[in-house]
Amino acid sequence: MRASRACLAAAILVIPIAIGAQQQAPNTRAGWPCGGRLDPSYFRVAEETGGQLLLLAPEEVGDSARLLTAFGSHLQTIFRLAGTVPPGVHEFQVAIDPSVESALFSISVQCLQTAEILRPSGAFAAGDGVTDLSHFRAERMVIVSRPEPGMWTIRVAGNGLAGLVVQAKSALTLTHVEFAPAGTRAFTRVPTAGVENIVRLSVSGHPAEIHGSIVSGTLERIAQLPLSPRDADGSYESRFIPPSEGFRVLVSGRDSEGALFTRLTAGLFTAS
Repeated sequence: MRASRACLAAAILVIPIAIGAQQQAPNTRAGWPCGGRLDPSYFRVAEETGGQLLLLAPEEVGDSARLLTAFGSHLQTIFRLAGTVPPGVHEFQVAIDPSVESALFSISVQCLQTAEILRPSGAFAAGDGVTDLSHFRAERMVIVSRPEPGMWTIRVAGNGLAGLVVQAKSALTLTHVEFAPAGTRAFTRVPTAGVENIVRLSVSGHPAEIHGSIVSGTLERIAQLPLSPRDADGSYESRFIPPSEGFRVLVSGRDSEGALFTRLTAGLFTAS
C-alpha cells in the first residue's frame, strides 16, 4: 500500500454537525465543518471501538441507515486511516484480492472537495455493480460488487479531520485476535503492558504466504510480527512487547493464486 504523508486513521459514530460543503465541489461556505472544531472524544471512541467516523449534518442523519447497513455487511477491514489531512490532493492505493465479493470505500473529510475511487485500470468506479452514495456533504461511500483484483486508488482533495476506510465481504478473513502474557494461556482482547505478549489470531482462506506486523493508526509499521502456524485451520501465534500507543494488527501476503491481500483489525488495541 502507498499513502501520502498526510496524517490519517479511523474508527460507528455519527457526528451531527452542520457541514457547509457540497460533495465533490469546492467548499466555499463558512462555519462547519471547516470553521469549527470537533470534540476529540468522538474520534477517540471511534478509533478504539473500530467504528466509522461519519461527518453528517443534522439533516443527513435520517439518511445514514444505508451507510450503517453497508458497514455491517462488510466486516473485513482492508485499509484504514484517520486523523487530519493538510490541504491538497492525496492518493492511497489499496490491494483488492480475488476473494473480495464486495468492497466498500468510505471517505469522510471535514472540508471535502473531491473524492474519487479508481479501478486498477485507472477508470472511475461507475456503472453496473457500483453503488455510489455521494449525496452527503462530507462523506462519500462507493460499494463495488465483484471488484476486479489489483491495486485500487482512493483520490481525495480536501483538508481537516478525515477517516478513510475500505472494508470487504470476503472468505479470506482475519479473526480471533487475542493476547496473553508470555508464559500463560490467559488470552483476552487486551494486551498486557510492559511484558512480552503472545498474540493469537486466525486467518481463513489458506494463504500461500503470510506476514504479520503491528501498525499505528496511520498505518506506520511499528514492528514486525513473525507468525508461526499452530494448526491446519489457519491459527497463528507470535510474540511481541506492546507499544505504549494504540496499535492495529495487520496481516498481508499472497493468496493461493499469488494475489496480494491485506487484512487488519478495525479497532486500536491499547496495552494495560
